[in-house]
Formats: sequence, structure tokens, C-alpha cells
Amino acid sequence: MTKPHLTLRTGIYDAIAPDKFRGRLVGKVAIVTGSSRGIGREVALALAKSGASVVITGRSEEELNATVSTIADEIAVSHGSNKVLGVAGDVCSEHDTDALLEKTVSALGSIDILVCNAGINTFMPFHMTESNEWWRQMEVNVKGPTELVRKVLPSMKTRNTGTIMFMSSRAAAADLPWASAYSCAKTAITRFAGVLQKELDILQAFDHDRNGISVFSLHPGEVKTRLHETAFPEKTKREAPYVVEHMDKMARSRPDFMAETPAWTCVYLATGHGQALEGRLVDCTRDIEEAKALVLSSPQPMITNACG
Repeated sequence: MTKPHLTLRTGIYDAIAPDKFRGRLVGKVAIVTGSSRGIGREVALALAKSGASVVITGRSEEELNATVSTIADEIAVSHGSNKVLGVAGDVCSEHDTDALLEKTVSALGSIDILVCNAGINTFMPFHMTESNEWWRQMEVNVKGPTELVRKVLPSMKTRNTGTIMFMSSRAAAADLPWASAYSCAKTAITRFAGVLQKELDILQAFDHDRNGISVFSLHPGEVKTRLHETAFPEKTKREAPYVVEHMDKMARSRPDFMAETPAWTCVYLATGHGQALEGRLVDCTRDIEEAKALVLSSPQPMITNACG
């Protein structure tokens, strides 16, 4: 979705201004994976500020509890009736994801919004990577979210309502060096979002007037998070310092993207404003209203390309 003539956005702007969404998600239940810190934390906070009950997930109990406390305080200040729940676990563990869904439904009700944000990355030339490390990235970034969707989707299909969002990357549509596993994973999850949307558009129309389930993948922008700090293993620093130098040079050439931009873009999409963008890779660094207008004014192909 990145187009050079679309306005660059690095923070909050009018279309995703928080005041527009106050109370818009009251009664909705959202799960955000990998939300104890970073972009996921900001997404969960934005959803809660908009009235949704939110489930925070992550592997660190300490970070999880701190984020739950922060969101609970925010809800209390705004006198909201929504709730926040923290569930520790690994997105690649079937036992943990089953427990996550059981605790969510038991405490809050059916899931309306699923944001698959958990992910990992390692910057390293492919020839230096170990097989198990390479495939671990594919497992966390692709298998984890797709299997979680497999468990959440039946209820959404029965109710014909829901929003599913995958935190992807521009790496899904660009040949970026030093992150082959990450790039392949983001291409895969972006393509999965596009294909799933097409399938739902066809299948849900059999029993309903139209499909009520929306699927999106998002490029959040190069937000500075801990992932960027942990993505350079000692092996890369020691044997391939040129990778660190190259990535540092790229980072210096970019503006400072804020985590609140993808966070409130998620709220924008979860509140039903994403018509025409379903199934697509939504670039949070470009004006979303301009992107919608571009899509709506363009000929619609019979076979779409989520990564294009």
C-alpha cells in the first residue's frame, strides 16, 4: 500500500485522532498478542481508551503485570466499564493459546478483535544462520498467528462479525537484506490475510447478506522498539559488522515513527473505517484516508495482491 504520493505520517493525525474513537469499542473484546511492551502495548492501550475490554499477552510476567496495571489505571481515570486481563504464554504453544482463549471467553466473552502482534527478528546474512533459528522465526511470525486465528475464527464466522489484524512489515513487499526469515514470514502472513479475506467474502455470503469479518495486515513503520535492539545477535556483531553498519545507516535516513500511529490505525480499522482496505497491507506511515480514496478510485482486479 505504500505510495510515494500519499502523505507521510509519523504520529497522530486527523483521521486517527483518539477523540474520534472515544467509546466506539464499548462492549467489544480484544486480544493483542505480544502486548506487554512496544507496539503491542500501545495498540492495547488505544483499544482500551476506545472502550474495548483488552487481553494483554506476553512471556514476561513482570512486563505483563506492569502493562495491565497501566491500562487498568487508564480505564479507572476515564470511568470506563471495560476490563483488562493479562495472560502470560507463548503464541507457539497450543497449550498456552488454548488457555488464553479459555480465560478470555470465560472472563470477558466472545472475541471481537484479534491483533496478532507478537514477533521476532534477527539481522544476519542467510549463509550465517542456523536452520533451527531461521525456522523459529517462521514459527513465531507465521505459525503462531495463523493457528490462533484457526481457533478464534469459528466463533467470528458464526456471529458474522470480527476484525483480525496482523502486524506485518514493508519487508513483505521489499527485498530487504539481512532478514530473510523475517521477510519471508511477513510476506507469508500478509498473503494469508489477503487469501483469508477472499475466502470469508465468499463463504460468509452463503448464510448472510454479506461478510462481516474484516482482515488486515499492517506495516507499522520503523518504530524504535526493543526488537530492534535484540535483533543483532553477538554472532552478527562479531562476524558481520557490516550488517550493523548498514542497518544503522538506513535507520538514520528515516524519520522517527511513533508507536501511537499503528496503534490508532488499529482502532480506526476495528471501528469499521477500513472499507476497501480489507485483505490489504495497510501502510501506517501513509495517510489512511488517502490510501482508501486511491483504492476506491482504482479499477478492482478479479484477483488481488495483498503484498503489492
